[in-house]
Amino acid sequence: MKHKCKYIWAYLDGQKLVEVIQAALDNHKSVDEVKRILIKENPGHEVIFKIVSKPH
Repeated sequence: MKHKCKYIWAYLDGQKLVEVIQAALDNHKSVDEVKRILIKENPGHEVIFKIVSKPH
């Protein structure tokens, strides 16, 4: 049985910016906190979050 790894990528104005789960782990924060920080620190820009699954 194959497992899929899930990633949450943040995109800033359509450009891939950061993998949110890894950023949360690196900074000892929750995923929700990192999402809020990314939105707050980039006013005037479009911040989109996408869940991507890849085979493990």
